[in-house]
Amino acid sequence: MKFTCEQHPGLIVHDLGVTFVDGEAEVDAKTAAALRTLPAELGVREAGKSEGRRTQPE
Repeated sequence: MKFTCEQHPGLIVHDLGVTFVDGEAEVDAKTAAALRTLPAELGVREAGKSEGRRTQPE
């Protein structure tokens, strides 16, 4: 699975052994599940998925 991080294109998540290169990282399913739990402020998301945490203006 591919994950992106436009906010921090060289992000390294040591605990998971993930290094983003040019804002992208390829990970297995177990690591993907762990990446989904990271704080939204980091900007890590599955490629092709919207952020989904933004609220719509009223």
